[in-house]
Amino acid sequence: MAAVDYEYEVDHLVIGAGVVGLAIAEKLAARGGGSTLLVEKNAAAGQETSSRNSEVIHAGLYYPPDSLKTKLCIRGNEMMYDLCERYNVNHKQITKWVVGQSESDLEYLENLSKKADRLLPRTKRMPGPPTYLLSQEEMRAQEPFVKGRAALVSPRTGIVDVHELMQLLEARTQDHGGDLVLQCEVNGLEKLARGGFKVSMDTPAGPVVVKAATVINSAGLHSDMVYSMMQWPSVAPKATTIYTLAGDDASVKDASLADLDPTNFEPPLPPFKLHYCKGHYYGYSGKALVSRLIYPVPDRNLTSLGTHLTLDLAGRMRFGPDVLYVDDPHDYSIDPSTVGSTSSMKTVAQVIQTYLPAIKSSSLYADYAGIR
Repeated sequence: MAAVDYEYEVDHLVIGAGVVGLAIAEKLAARGGGSTLLVEKNAAAGQETSSRNSEVIHAGLYYPPDSLKTKLCIRGNEMMYDLCERYNVNHKQITKWVVGQSESDLEYLENLSKKADRLLPRTKRMPGPPTYLLSQEEMRAQEPFVKGRAALVSPRTGIVDVHELMQLLEARTQDHGGDLVLQCEVNGLEKLARGGFKVSMDTPAGPVVVKAATVINSAGLHSDMVYSMMQWPSVAPKATTIYTLAGDDASVKDASLADLDPTNFEPPLPPFKLHYCKGHYYGYSGKALVSRLIYPVPDRNLTSLGTHLTLDLAGRMRFGPDVLYVDDPHDYSIDPSTVGSTSSMKTVAQVIQTYLPAIKSSSLYADYAGIR
């Protein structure tokens, strides 16, 4: 009998306990019929991208109509509100304005509104129009501090306490019999010839090897590293001659290849590398000047949604993120001599003042950073 070279065996192994990994593990555990193990390299769940963002429930306005990102955002918007209401997760359907300053901005907003009408279905929860336009006079009556020629209103946009959301998903995963193991970092991943995966991990108690029938990579900023760990079983076939004719018709193949068990061989994964974009968020020590989220018209290539204004659930204003491409996905530091300097605050204030002129640079401060 062959020796077993793993300590544990599970049906589902989810790598990474950010909000995505937590949601996947919760759904798998709730479905039943198999064991679910969620592993996280940090000392707590959701310590990276999931807790370093704007906490916005987006409506699905910006991205290409046929993209998966758009489809998931539209469906997820309603599901998120349902979940938060059912389990009392702190949230608010606060609405968002996308504010235009120029003729080209106004044209963009009109096209965006038409796109939203086509894509966003009216539902029992959201019976009204998915977006509508406000004139300059209408804007001034509702938000006197906001400057713009017109604004697109997104009533479906909201904010959520992401920490409460993640605590809920973690608790529900464990309530359904799933396990979360912290400070557990995957360092090896091998597909087994007879099915399943061998996963090697480092833990405070020492190395551990787990056999998993299914592995889900939700490692966020480090998902490309996990992806690149994959080792595939290989079988050395007999000498083979292949002649490829026009139309990709191979005329001669070694018959022994057809007899190989297809689970014994798969080609290597194609190269995959993430590129990291660091964004700084800025707090404001003065009073809040608005009652909803305010976004400028985004870059046309959507590399950024602009330095926008969001509110937290306590009503405090914050601004960001900016865009800084970096090589290190671990560096969340804020350099007080550059990003946190007085001159930097003046530069940030000038950007914000295009739509919120009353903002004071002296009241801005560098608060935290996220990496996407």
